Amino acid sequence: MKKTVMFCPSKVWGGIEKNVLLRARLLGQQGVAVYVVLLKGFFADRFQGLENVTVVEVPSRGGDFNIFVVANYVRLLKRVRPDAVFAALKKDWWLVTLSSKLAGVGNVILYLGIARRVKSPIKFFLIFRLMSAILMVNSDSLRDSMLRHKRLFRPERVRRIYNGFELPPKNGPHLSIREHLGLSDDSVVIGCAGRFSPQKGFDLLPDIVARLPTNLHVVHVGQGEFEAEIKVGVQARPESGRIHFLGYQSDMPAFFRSLDLFLLCSRNEGMANVLNEALSLGVPVISTRVPGSEELLDSGRYGILVDIDDVDAMAAAIKSIARGETRFEPEELRAWIAQSFGMDRMIRETRELFFGA
Repeated sequence: MKKTVMFCPSKVWGGIEKNVLLRARLLGQQGVAVYVVLLKGFFADRFQGLENVTVVEVPSRGGDFNIFVVANYVRLLKRVRPDAVFAALKKDWWLVTLSSKLAGVGNVILYLGIARRVKSPIKFFLIFRLMSAILMVNSDSLRDSMLRHKRLFRPERVRRIYNGFELPPKNGPHLSIREHLGLSDDSVVIGCAGRFSPQKGFDLLPDIVARLPTNLHVVHVGQGEFEAEIKVGVQARPESGRIHFLGYQSDMPAFFRSLDLFLLCSRNEGMANVLNEALSLGVPVISTRVPGSEELLDSGRYGILVDIDDVDAMAAAIKSIARGETRFEPEELRAWIAQSFGMDRMIRETRELFFGA
């Protein structure tokens, strides 16, 4: 039986964490023994009951060098003896790679889902050149961006695997957002989703809403460390009455089925999972030109692309879809996701990278 250890010691549940859950579930269903390393008290329940998946909880993730964390990781890896180690979060790259090498694990895959500055070239050199870790990214644009650092990355050690998605049923539960919020039947519901952080651009929502007719409302789902700060800024604006925060939602397909359109206003992304989720249910989308979105939307064929921080363009795109001036056929959107970003392709390429077959 093939074995892998997947490190994801996060305190926030977002796209990366959901992707770890998805990969763990699918690999387990294919007979791989999957060990998922989580922070104690965070998200273990979401992995319970998955076939061939074992959760290992750790008390802390450590810093750049924490001998106690390294010793704990080395003991785990020597006990499991995995064929591949996967680290989902950049904060863990150094300790996971070092621990893997000390434990004698040769195949280390480090995931990068969003463009990052290379702040520590020496550390990157040690990880990717000296210890020969593989970098996995989720878009060609992100791969090209990282390969500009020629001294740090070899092309054959930077692999692009698109995030895969299972198309949920087109018909199913809805969140009844209009009823829940007391909105009129002619209201247009614009969805946003993601963790609260400056890179997501949710601070722009009041400026966008100020440019829209009064029957257009924005509904956001998600959590995050900057939640209080961003909410205070939004609620200080007169437009806040048309911006609604619903918090964490366990049934995301029900959320997307409740929308008239979806907006990604991020300043930085890789391949945004929420766009795939919206498109997979036939919801028209608007996205900033962040890495991965042009690939995902096929340069505007399957959604509207706007410049980062351009609230005028975002508002104009929203009005164009809301008024029916720009249309996208739901079945074409679903077919595009199924064909180009399907689950079978992602898990096949993941298995090849992890196990060579």
